[in-house]
Amino acid sequence: MSDVNDGSTVNDEDIYWGQVEAFISQANDACDAADPGIVAAALLNAAARFNAFVVAHSSLDKSEFAEDVEGTTNYLTGRFRDHLKEHMEDYRENYTALIGNRDATE
Repeated sequence: MSDVNDGSTVNDEDIYWGQVEAFISQANDACDAADPGIVAAALLNAAARFNAFVVAHSSLDKSEFAEDVEGTTNYLTGRFRDHLKEHMEDYRENYTALIGNRDATE
């Protein structure tokens, strides 16, 4: 937990979800000026680049980083797949509420 200026505390889960919402909001705003597919590709590339930085930064040296590449790549791609499957299922189950009823225009 971390202290906030008003004396309250914020836990890691609150910080996590706040960041998720902030990134989604920024991506949604970017879609006003760019195709959502381009925004999605840019966000995916940025996430990959930042994760590579985090792994390199947390390594003791270049050798340790090199040893971690394969395992970390497998872990991160597995987590992405898990998150993607979860969100795709959510949209499948709640499509009309989340996207709207596009069949109504036919």
